[in-house]
Amino acid sequence: MGNANNLTDKDGINYTSRDLTKRNKTGVVGVSYDKASDTWFAHLMINYKYVLAKSFKDFDDAVAARKKAELKYYGKNR
Repeated sequence: MGNANNLTDKDGINYTSRDLTKRNKTGVVGVSYDKASDTWFAHLMINYKYVLAKSFKDFDDAVAARKKAELKYYGKNR
């Protein structure tokens, strides 16, 4: 069984909340699209807790929310 501590960096930020992976289809870390509801989602997880989990009708609004959360919790955009 793996160690959960290997999933976060030294600041408690999950690597999946920080790094763009090849699974990402939007080009923006922490922003995803749900085809069934035609909704964009912005997420950010710190220390295994979502500090941002919000839905938007507009992609740009979701990106802006993610960037705002990055500034608040990282002190910068990633």
